[in-house]
Amino acid sequence: MSRHFGQRAVVIGAGIGGLSAAGALSSAFQEVVILERDVLPASIMSRAGVPQDRHPHLLLAGGLQALDSLFPGFAQDLGAAGAVPVNVFKDVQYERPDVGALPRRDCGTSLLCGSRPLIEHTLRRKVTAIANVKVQSQSRVTEIVPAATRPMVKFENDAGVGAAIEADLVVDASGRGAPTLGLLDVLGWERPQETVVGVDISYTTAVLRPGRTSFDWQNLVTLPDPATSATAGLIIPLEGGRWFTSISHHGATNRPGTWEDYLAAARQLKTPAIYNAVYKLLPPGGLRHFVFDASRWRHFERLKRLPRGILPVADSLCRFNPVYGQGMTVAAREAKLLREILDRVAGEADPIEALQAGFMSEVGALLQAPWNMGVNADFAYPTTRGQRPERYEESRQFEAALFRAVVADPVVQRAFSDVVQLMEPFDLINSPDIRQRIEAHSLAQNA
Repeated sequence: MSRHFGQRAVVIGAGIGGLSAAGALSSAFQEVVILERDVLPASIMSRAGVPQDRHPHLLLAGGLQALDSLFPGFAQDLGAAGAVPVNVFKDVQYERPDVGALPRRDCGTSLLCGSRPLIEHTLRRKVTAIANVKVQSQSRVTEIVPAATRPMVKFENDAGVGAAIEADLVVDASGRGAPTLGLLDVLGWERPQETVVGVDISYTTAVLRPGRTSFDWQNLVTLPDPATSATAGLIIPLEGGRWFTSISHHGATNRPGTWEDYLAAARQLKTPAIYNAVYKLLPPGGLRHFVFDASRWRHFERLKRLPRGILPVADSLCRFNPVYGQGMTVAAREAKLLREILDRVAGEADPIEALQAGFMSEVGALLQAPWNMGVNADFAYPTTRGQRPERYEESRQFEAALFRAVVADPVVQRAFSDVVQLMEPFDLINSPDIRQRIEAHSLAQNA
C-alpha cells in the first residue's frame, strides 16, 4: 500500500473476526491496536469470551483460502499445529434423508479440521508477528465517544481502571455490536433494522479418543427429515488424534445429560452411523452443552450513514446459526474484502470515508448467500421463528432437485461443494450449465 490511511486503527475484539481485520488493516495504518476483554492464553486452550469454543467449529475452504491470502503460510502453520486435512467430499460421509449419503467424490477442495482454540491460537500468532499490531488483553471496551474527526474508544482493565485511545478507524468485532449501537444511541441516530430467525438450537458435544477405531471417512454428518425429527449428528476430527461428536436439536427443550442419554439420542438419528462409531467409546471430559437462540443480521449496510471511522464486522454485523459452520469463514472473507477495498481506495482524498462506504456497499452481497443457505434450511423445521424468505417453497423444491443432481452428476457436486464451502458465489449454481444439468436430472427422475 502506497500510503497510510491514518495513525491508528483500533479493533474491538480478538476473535477470528477481529484478528483477521487487524491483519487486513496493518499495512494501511501506522499502528493497529486490538482491545480484548479476556485474558488471552499463551497456549492452545479455551477462554471465557468464547463459550462455544469447546464445540465443533469448521473453517470452510473459503475461509482457509481467505486467511492464507491475508497471512501467507497460515494454512501450513495450522496443519503443522495438528489440524487434520479432510478432502471434500472424498473424506466426508454426508447423509441426507431424501437422497441418502452423497457420493464420496474428490471435489478438489480440502478442509483443515481442528478445535476453535487451535485455529484462533494459530491466527493470533500470525497477527502478533506483525510489527505494528498490538494485542491488548484485559481491556473491556465500555463506549465509543463520538468526535468530528477521530473517535475515541474508552475501556477498562480487569481492576476497573479506565483509559481511552483515539483512532482514525474503529472496527467493531465485539460480537454483539454493542459499542456501535451505543454510539448510534448517543448521537440520536437510527439503529439498523434486524432480520432475526429464531432457531432455539441446543447442542451437546463430547470429545472422544477413537484410538485404533478406523472408518473410511473423516467427517460424518447425519441430517434429519425436519417433518419428523429435529435431531442431527456430527463427527469431525481435531488435533491430537481426537474426535468431536455433537448432537443438535432444533427447538428442543431436553438435552442429553449423561453419556447414556447421548447414545440414546444417537440411536434416534436417521442412520446408525454415528451411534456405531461412538458407542464403544467413553468421553474422558464428559458432555458440554451450548444453546443458540437466533441468527441475527443487523443491517448496518442499509443505514444512510454511519459515524465517521466506525466499521462493524463479523458477528457484530451478522451472527449465523453455528450448526452450519459458516461464521469463521464469513469473518475471514469480510477481512479479505476489507483488504481489497483498502487497496482500491488508497488514492482517495478521504480514504476513511471511502473505505466505510465501499465496505458497506459490498458486504451485504458477501453475507447474503451463507445467510440464505442457513435460514432456508432452518425454516424446514416447524419450530423456527421469523419471516420466511421470499419464494421459500420454490427454493426448497430447487434444493431437492439440486441434491438429486449432486448424487447423479460429479460436475453439479463439485459446483455445490465450491458454493457450500464459500469458495464460489451462489450464482455458480444458477449458471446456465449447472442449471441445465439440474433440470435434466429432474426430468429423468420424473420420467
